[in-house]
Amino acid sequence: MLQPNNKEIDVEQLSKKIETLKARTVVLSDVSLPDVPAEESLDLLIADDHLAAVASANASTPVVNPVTFTGRMKMLFSPGIGLRQRLGLIPIFGACIIWLNSILRLNSVRHKIALDFDAVRTQSQQLQDQITQQQMYFDAQIKQLEHAQSHLNELQNEFRHKLQKDLQNELQVKIPARFVQLENLSLTTHINRIDALVISNVERDNRLASLVREVSELHSRTTRGNVVNTKLSNSAITAPNTKSDEAEVPWLDNFYVEFEDNFRGTPEDIASRLSVYIPYLSQFSGDQSATVVDIGCGRGEWLGLLQKNEIKAIGIDMNASMVDACVEQGFSAECLDAIDYLRQQPEASLAAITGFHIIEHLPFKVLLSLFDVALRALRPDGLIIFETPNPENLSVGACNFYFDPTHLNPIVPAVAQFMAKQRGFAKADILRLHPYPEDFMLVEDSEVAVRVNRALYGPQDFAVVAWKTNAN
Repeated sequence: MLQPNNKEIDVEQLSKKIETLKARTVVLSDVSLPDVPAEESLDLLIADDHLAAVASANASTPVVNPVTFTGRMKMLFSPGIGLRQRLGLIPIFGACIIWLNSILRLNSVRHKIALDFDAVRTQSQQLQDQITQQQMYFDAQIKQLEHAQSHLNELQNEFRHKLQKDLQNELQVKIPARFVQLENLSLTTHINRIDALVISNVERDNRLASLVREVSELHSRTTRGNVVNTKLSNSAITAPNTKSDEAEVPWLDNFYVEFEDNFRGTPEDIASRLSVYIPYLSQFSGDQSATVVDIGCGRGEWLGLLQKNEIKAIGIDMNASMVDACVEQGFSAECLDAIDYLRQQPEASLAAITGFHIIEHLPFKVLLSLFDVALRALRPDGLIIFETPNPENLSVGACNFYFDPTHLNPIVPAVAQFMAKQRGFAKADILRLHPYPEDFMLVEDSEVAVRVNRALYGPQDFAVVAWKTNAN
């Protein structure tokens, strides 16, 4: 019997544990054991729990030691013991049979484990599919919420715009009518002032030109200007030679024809350059009452362009060979002095008077006389176009101008514009034309290169375009 010499030890509980251990080492004789299935692996030597349970149930029955051979033999033939348990009681042979059975059952156990694993994997896949479906469902719900939010924002913006529009309409209705009238009146006043300013500028130009013409006419009547102009009109104007020159220098007309063929360029090139002036005369196309007079018509390139555009024209030149060449092409041309011809025309009868590379051949007084007779012969909507070499280009002013030995003096663009307005034209513009090709220019991004290109390779020609009346 245990003596409690340590108060911290539960003697009763410890006694129960000892009794239980003792029960695991005994087996009741003549005890009816329950039948254990054959497929369960139960070794009799380690089946302590079952034997202990039987011993506790029949505690009054005497027990035997199963380790002894006699005990094993008694239990081997006891009723209620399964086959596997009986085999376990047979020394060595029984253990081998049990081991062999376990080895044979390994494949079935492995197959069962594989089936269980497949089942677990299938369940896992199903759970994953369910999670994916739930995620898709949640995503769809989120998209619906976003769409609903977007629709709500659109409704808010629409409501805001409608509210603003309603407020603006209400404010416009409430604005005093007098304020609106004042605004319209102010705008109309500014427009009228601008129109009046434009009209006043045009009227000023026309009035000034009219006054210049009146003064010029009065001056010509009260001075000996008519005598001087008569003398000037007898001189050569549109060609480098005069009738007296023809007597002194034979074949001069043919010389100038060959000179143009060699230095001026092909007729096609000249026509291409002159096409820039067609828009200035397009309003006369098809009008048989509108006549253009080309002074110094030369080989007829300009006359051909005018005829192609259905503009009535006549060429005037002092060079008989040039006039014959124009007539042969079917153009209207006459060998006459230009100033004499213009004086003979009825006042305000011509639509336009043109001259290309002519005015640089004329002495200063003859040039002024040309401006005067042209102004008299033009209709109120008429204009002049005089093209000449541009001395602003240093190459032209220093060298190319003197290719033609009959050139007298270069004319500066600003001076040509001043001459036109000073002689009575209401409006005068300058057109700078025909710069050198780009392969002549310096390819540099510098101020020096820009200035050199402008001075040496800029426009080679310019034209003064002047209208008798400023219609703009």
